[in-house]
Amino acid sequence: MDFGDNHPIRHMAKEPILVYQMDERSDGVALFRLPLPMVQAYQDELANPHRHDHYTCFFLEEGTITTSIDFHPVTINKTSFLLSYPGQIHQVGSGPTCKGWVLGFDAKLIDKSVKDLFEQSLSTVILLTLNEGEQAWLRTMLMLIDGSLHENKTALFHHKLVQTLLNGFIYRVAAIFQLQLYDRIRDYSVRSLEMTRKFRQLLNQQILTCKQPSAYAQQLNVSASHLNDTIKSVTGFSVTYHIQQAILTEAQRLLAYTDLTVQEIATRLGYEDPKYFIRLFGKGKGLSPAKFRKSNT
Repeated sequence: MDFGDNHPIRHMAKEPILVYQMDERSDGVALFRLPLPMVQAYQDELANPHRHDHYTCFFLEEGTITTSIDFHPVTINKTSFLLSYPGQIHQVGSGPTCKGWVLGFDAKLIDKSVKDLFEQSLSTVILLTLNEGEQAWLRTMLMLIDGSLHENKTALFHHKLVQTLLNGFIYRVAAIFQLQLYDRIRDYSVRSLEMTRKFRQLLNQQILTCKQPSAYAQQLNVSASHLNDTIKSVTGFSVTYHIQQAILTEAQRLLAYTDLTVQEIATRLGYEDPKYFIRLFGKGKGLSPAKFRKSNT
């Protein structure tokens, strides 16, 4: 969102879907208190679909926000914490009177092991439930980050201080996430979970160029059948299903939020034959790309 020249997030429109980027002049960290100065222009920007090129966290102290992330409805309140990935499409429905914080940060600022934990998640939306102690801890850290961001940027170790506080905050988020994740997946073997997480990470990174289960299996040094059996045992769905869902998610984004033709979308997704893409979309979503676009405009 664009809050003027002095704010650390700016937007660009090279793509039809608006992309909010971290300003190069910032420390790679942007922190805003809610409520924002919600003049009509800002409300309109939040209501329009947009992507971020960075991670974004929502932490509320009062009120509720309803939003949509990649067509998944999400409700955030003071007992929950939302972390969204770079590239996901947001569309805020309501919540302008709530109080809390929005934190954006560049992925390169956080520890690789934490980044891998998030990227290998089996869930497309990371929505955590917080107890009172966790809420208080995160609130304190956000206040420290906020204070540090507003200090003299030329001061010695300013950037290191901000990055250290950010990592402390994200380490705690990752610890909460991992504990809550463990409660859901404790019945699976470590090896099966590790393979599933690595597959998910590869899929997110390579979906536009790699669509064959055997190609992912080769990168993971296992047979295609073994990979498929493992992924299906953990998630309930085959490797092919996950590949198709990743393709369909990006196709839905482009159909709903851009003016690209179906043929242009097929090409962007790596399909030379648009008819094949239309059949694939129809089989996966139960209606043609054209009908999907019409129902979402």
